[in-house]
Amino acid sequence: MNRLILRANGRGGQPLPESAFASLYLTDLERSPCRRPYGPVGKGVAMIEDAAEPLVIAMMRPIDGFGTVYLFADNEGRGYRKDGELDLPLEFARSRLHAVACRREAAEKAGVAVSLKVARRLEKAAAALKAATTAASAAGAAAGESARLAEESLCESLWAGEELVLEIARHEIARRGPREGFLFGCNAFGLRHGAPYTKPFEEIFNFGTVPFYRARFEPQEGWPDYANADAITDWLRGAGLTPKGHPLTWFHHAGVAEWMKAKSFDENLASARQRCEMIARRYAGRIDRWDVINEAHDWANELGYGQEQLLEMTRASCEGTRAGNPAAQTIVNNCCTFGEYATTGLTYFRQEERPLRTPHQYLRACLAAGLDFDVIGLQLYYPGYDLFEIDRLLDWYAALGKPIHVTELGVSSSALVDERANVKDPNPAYWHAPWSEGVQADWVEQFYTICYGKGAVEAVTWWDFADAGHFWPHGGFLRGDFTPKESYHRLKALIESLRA
Repeated sequence: MNRLILRANGRGGQPLPESAFASLYLTDLERSPCRRPYGPVGKGVAMIEDAAEPLVIAMMRPIDGFGTVYLFADNEGRGYRKDGELDLPLEFARSRLHAVACRREAAEKAGVAVSLKVARRLEKAAAALKAATTAASAAGAAAGESARLAEESLCESLWAGEELVLEIARHEIARRGPREGFLFGCNAFGLRHGAPYTKPFEEIFNFGTVPFYRARFEPQEGWPDYANADAITDWLRGAGLTPKGHPLTWFHHAGVAEWMKAKSFDENLASARQRCEMIARRYAGRIDRWDVINEAHDWANELGYGQEQLLEMTRASCEGTRAGNPAAQTIVNNCCTFGEYATTGLTYFRQEERPLRTPHQYLRACLAAGLDFDVIGLQLYYPGYDLFEIDRLLDWYAALGKPIHVTELGVSSSALVDERANVKDPNPAYWHAPWSEGVQADWVEQFYTICYGKGAVEAVTWWDFADAGHFWPHGGFLRGDFTPKESYHRLKALIESLRA
């Protein structure tokens, strides 16, 4: 046939509407997304024709009792070929159960005492999957039960997966003990708010990010304005916090001064190298950690550079920073780390016709080219994935062989529109329940626990501290009046317990 038909019914057995397939995307076995060669062809049906094999199928679905998250079907790790038909709810349930069961087996071999709670969830998931498979092969009304039973299986294995990775993290934390030097941070852009901002900031963090956005930092070529960066750096250092500069090179509109648009690639390449060297030298001993380049994996590309040109910009930024401060820790920072944008070609500001490089592909290219950098930076604004998948994502990037800094992340504390934020609407996905201060606190506590339990992860930086001049909707640890949310208290208690 050289095509793969995907069929998906809802809990009542009714075919899903075509709109349900809007979130569908494909990846290879390495989880790198592919350009979209598929689409819905009717209610409850989508078709895949021109795609590389073997392939993995991802799609966002609401799962009653858990939340709305992306699900993956990977044929128990083997991927699919373009022949025949798939019952998507069954495949999602089968693939997730297999993934969690494999992780459980590996954890137990490593000495983790996996709880009876996780084991019972997996037993329930297996029983529901078996019943769903039987119902799918039956005629009449019984066939409509298959999707409902598959969702029951998924709900149990989704919960089991999250509980399992938390148990693994806690096992590793207990085995390793406190991690001296682990960086708990936040962007420190709110100094202007004074003590209501700085005092609680200093009470919870040991790490702060200082802004160096070129459009504002150097609006006239050759006339950089260091005042704001100096003030924030002085505050952080005076409070005993470690500062990090962000970002030295960025081709988002916030990182591209108007005068750069008239220059050739070679001129901007030389300028990027010079800027990195100059700033790194000026702050040596005061700021020794740098996001040397940000989002250069085709996402932020205001000047329309090709992939090899972006790679050269990355090299120049790394080399310039190293020349300015040989002791600097250099971080290559990445956003959209699951890479879904590569399936549609839509970046933050325009549609691209050429194939786009995902963050993972870009980092592999950096390593293959021998670029000299120290750390992989990952942004993880809640993208609609449960913590089991986020845990797998961190391991996927850690396998590249560099330490990991989670450089930016945020989840909402309300499901309402936030007119004061840069991003107005909370993600349509939700985790366990619609976003609230309690749900945000739960997510924060569990995410930080997972990160602290991974030896490859050395820093986590939240974005932003307060709902005042913030990026992510309702994303702060403080409300707009600078009173702490539950997430602030929960993270503070967690950090104190981890350091004990």
